[in-house]
Amino acid sequence: MTPHLGSWISALADGQLDASRTEEALAHVATCRACARELDDARRSRRLLSSAMDDVRPDPALTARLIALQASIPGTDDDPLRSPRRPAFDAPEYGARPQGAGRPGWGGVPLPGLVDGVRLSGHVPTGRRRAARVLAFGAGSVGALGLVLFGLGQSPQVTPGISAADAMTMLARTGPDERAAGTDVLAGLAPAGTIPEQRSAAALDWVTAEGWAAPSDLPDGLEVTAVRLLGEEGQVLEIDLAGDAGHAVVRERVGRLAGDDSVQVLARTPAHLAWQSDEVVVDVVADLPEDMLGELVASFPARDYDAGVLSRIARGWSTATGAISSP
Repeated sequence: MTPHLGSWISALADGQLDASRTEEALAHVATCRACARELDDARRSRRLLSSAMDDVRPDPALTARLIALQASIPGTDDDPLRSPRRPAFDAPEYGARPQGAGRPGWGGVPLPGLVDGVRLSGHVPTGRRRAARVLAFGAGSVGALGLVLFGLGQSPQVTPGISAADAMTMLARTGPDERAAGTDVLAGLAPAGTIPEQRSAAALDWVTAEGWAAPSDLPDGLEVTAVRLLGEEGQVLEIDLAGDAGHAVVRERVGRLAGDDSVQVLARTPAHLAWQSDEVVVDVVADLPEDMLGELVASFPARDYDAGVLSRIARGWSTATGAISSP
């Protein structure tokens, strides 16, 4: 197990872990104050939601009004009070290929001499941010339920961690592989015989449309060979990349990265890096040359996790309405 429970917190609070994992998680909670506090918060939020839903149901008219307001809410990029204070690091030495105007730059620290703490720069698609803006107008109307939504909006902490053996296995199974876990959705996006460039474009368009973090452009020589959803509810996205230079497996899950919001170097053989991209934690395992890996990481949008009140209420609203609509 990783140093903290991370995404197990929610599953433990909902009783979704099997007996052995529940016992293991509770043993960890007994010795870890941070996880114990997070578990208490999760359980308290669920109790409050359960009691509140006896008397309060989301008004369909309110939901429709919030959605209608979505397009009128200004973005944060040009707002100095809400835009992230993150400097951009552009590295001319990685300029073998010119970067476009919308292309984020790599931090300029090569592997294997990568220093923890290097930040990415770039812009994030608005798909996941819009929900946070919409709920800013609805918190007052919901009234007392807003406190419940605030509690539900606390995202689970994610601590990416895999053994070197598991990382090598993942890299060996990139592309269509019956032994790989999860459901491959790429076949439904691009039929057999589609040229690699079109298949990769279709895959990345789908990733963006579904609200995950997608690279602005893949390094030359890399193509998408598989897109998988793992977990009973598709909680984890996996993107397999392959080329003559090597392979890479990108994983994404909703949550907040344990530690700071910098690019974290978790392992070097094979390379394993993780960073925060808005509400998504992205980690990549790769056996690529250092310049290509740096270019791949830099192509992803980067934005710190938003722990603000309105954003938490937005995430809580999404959780509550999703629970109500579920059978």
